[in-house]
Amino acid sequence: MYYIKIILCLCLSVLNVSSMALRGGPLTRYEPCALGALHFDKISDRFWQGVVNLHLYSEYANQVEFNVYFDKQVKIYGASQNSTFKVKDNYHNYTFKPKDGVPSRYVFFVKIESFETEVPTVRTFSINNQTLCDDIIKASQKVESLNVTDDNRFYKHVCGRRALDHAELTSVRTESKAGDWPWHVAVYHKDENLTLSWYECGGNIISRTAIVTAAHCVRRSGETLDPERIIIVAGISNHKDMNEIGRQMYIAEKVIVHPSYNDVDATADLAVIKISKLKFTEFVQPICIWGPVYDKSNLFGNQATVVGFGSTEDNKLSDILRSTYTMVQNDSTCINYSPKLYRSLLNEFTFCAGFGPTSGINPRNGDSGGGLVVSTVQTDHLITWFLRGVLSRCGVSPGHKECDPKFYVVYTDVGPHYGWLYHHSGLQFRSNIM
Repeated sequence: MYYIKIILCLCLSVLNVSSMALRGGPLTRYEPCALGALHFDKISDRFWQGVVNLHLYSEYANQVEFNVYFDKQVKIYGASQNSTFKVKDNYHNYTFKPKDGVPSRYVFFVKIESFETEVPTVRTFSINNQTLCDDIIKASQKVESLNVTDDNRFYKHVCGRRALDHAELTSVRTESKAGDWPWHVAVYHKDENLTLSWYECGGNIISRTAIVTAAHCVRRSGETLDPERIIIVAGISNHKDMNEIGRQMYIAEKVIVHPSYNDVDATADLAVIKISKLKFTEFVQPICIWGPVYDKSNLFGNQATVVGFGSTEDNKLSDILRSTYTMVQNDSTCINYSPKLYRSLLNEFTFCAGFGPTSGINPRNGDSGGGLVVSTVQTDHLITWFLRGVLSRCGVSPGHKECDPKFYVVYTDVGPHYGWLYHHSGLQFRSNIM
């Protein structure tokens, strides 16, 4: 396994951001049909770890049997819970049956025998004869299916879902493709003469007409920028590629800063940028907003994903979108590390994240305004992505302007601001957890 060093960027004061730099090999996950029940993590070329999340199915408390039919020939090496498995169809079709009850998490290892592919593509997957993934289900997961408009008065759309080509196979700690994170946008600023522009921050699509970002990303010298000085670029993995196929560009029509925000603390570091109607495509999709909720304790210790543009681990500027994992920490972890800094920044409206000052996986120079996103399995067995935090603040050592990698990053929690975000985004106030 590679040892990684992750560099994210945020600043305590309002500064131009550089962005995300990564070390180590990419982490690749394959989720057939974008299911929450089954996924495969790549270990090496043609060797993967398979995981079945049986805790999602409490109805199978006494006995469970599941079947995986692979598109290409594979070999199974080891399985948890002292289970048995049967193989048919020349090493394509496997049936697994755990012994001694139903485990919450079942693990097995797969080696791909065919040299035609490096991914253990699943043709069908079923649990206790209930089919959760097959060609019919895959065919139904087109971008068009996310549009659920039922009349001409209101435009409705499923949030937090990606086109299947991007939802099944995801890699982090590497360069992203357009459509991998279709809700992430680049926020540009123009100068006062509207002649020059530059990349400033990240942002998140939450409706056809609204982008949520950090409030400090739309301000300069203590004042909120006029809308015509802000440009939103969506549907891209390279924000400087003017010809990228999914690219959409909009000039802001209105900028709404949270009324509780100030330039000193991070209590409500949120802003909504209103634009003309986005066209939802394979490359541009909205993310769900987590909430309404004030309790953040269930986040502590959980893994989340962050995305951003910027410089590489070699400190060379990069225009390519990158993503990586981070870990949400208990407030006390961050306060104990630096009481002077985090006591003033952490409250019921914020939380901190990172892998710790000695782990070698630490926040540093990254993208303000970008989202901390979490995935949740819904009642239809598929994964939905939720925006839970917006990158806001980090620790800066005395005499420096850039984030210190020894510190944790502070995020604005969108859960307590759910109603405000919905009100200013043209969305209907309701819980969006399916």
